Amino acid sequence: MCALGLAACNRGGSDDALVAQVGDKMLTWDEVRSVIPDNSTPEDSMLLADRFIQTWIREQVLLSEAEETLAEEQMNFEEQIENYRKSLLTYAYEQEWIRQKLDTSVTVQEIEAYYNENIQNFQLKDYIVKVKFCAIGSDTEQRKLKSLRKLFFSDKPEDITDWIAFCVDNNASYYFDEVTWMLWDDLMKQVPLQVFDKDAFLRSNRDVDFEKDNNIYLIRITDYQISGSQAPLNFEKENIRNMILNRRKLEILDRMREDLYTRALGDGQITTYYKQQ
Repeated sequence: MCALGLAACNRGGSDDALVAQVGDKMLTWDEVRSVIPDNSTPEDSMLLADRFIQTWIREQVLLSEAEETLAEEQMNFEEQIENYRKSLLTYAYEQEWIRQKLDTSVTVQEIEAYYNENIQNFQLKDYIVKVKFCAIGSDTEQRKLKSLRKLFFSDKPEDITDWIAFCVDNNASYYFDEVTWMLWDDLMKQVPLQVFDKDAFLRSNRDVDFEKDNNIYLIRITDYQISGSQAPLNFEKENIRNMILNRRKLEILDRMREDLYTRALGDGQITTYYKQQ
């Protein structure tokens, strides 16, 4: 650390040795040392210390200017600080209570029931597809490309297995999931396909084979749903699970607050000096 060449090191590196001072604000060697990892090299230590010191100096200069310029009432933050402290305490307690009390298991039956009870709220905001695709370098030999196309566009289970094996063996990127829905925009992030009319494209294109940016792309769309239609349960499962958990959190907190109030009332901790209506 003394490789830093700071005044504190020259004085022996004592904890209270001054490193910098702005007005009556002082920075000690101990404060600087606290931000430097023990395993830092002398060079890294010097850079970290210098950066910290320069940042501290600039902050103190700005703070001093603010204190000298602002009116007294503009610097009165006691109420805001106290409110912020209360909010932090309340939030920390609530999060710990939730951590202890929340049951995070959500059954398939609960998800289905929530979906059916709130089905009007599950409308698609984008097109979704069930899809498989792959991409391989366009310089791949024709024999392999022919084999890839044959396997990719086949519906035979054994050909799907062989297609995946082909992609792995030939360093081709691929995606395949028979049940999961994908947002159209997420698909477009994976394949450089330009589509101006999604509805028309999806109605007339099940299989797509094109070349772009030195790659050959193969796409098969096995199912799709248009924007504004009813969102499938499978597409909303994770969203519904989070909604159920959030509802449980709110219920847990409501019960906790009511129980605390009832207990405090029963223990005589609450005194009111007005007549309740």
